[in-house]
Amino acid sequence: MKAKRLVSAVLATAMAFSCAVSASAFTNNHIGEKDFYPLFDKNGNTIGYRSYKIGDINNDWKINITDYTLVASFVAGKDNILKYEGWFDRADCNRDGRVDLLDRDIIASYITGRGK
Repeated sequence: MKAKRLVSAVLATAMAFSCAVSASAFTNNHIGEKDFYPLFDKNGNTIGYRSYKIGDINNDWKINITDYTLVASFVAGKDNILKYEGWFDRADCNRDGRVDLLDRDIIASYITGRGK
């Protein structure tokens, strides 16, 4: 009986911690913000910068279902996102150095109006 209570308490604590971490990571996003990435010549020298909107994968200056679909398919293992210049900077909405499910969810939340 004590073991069951202990397991329940540990699970409840882990779940509460997990929700708190997810919530803070989810609200700490940069979607919709304007940023810049460098442009390089064939020798690797910086020749300028291009502006973009974080979350706008296809660079149409809108964050919509197309952007969500591109990130979702990338996370699922497809490479269709790679053809867009600066795709990684555009897709890493929470700036954690990865393009993953959390970035996909941030875009979904933004589109539905819950993440603005």
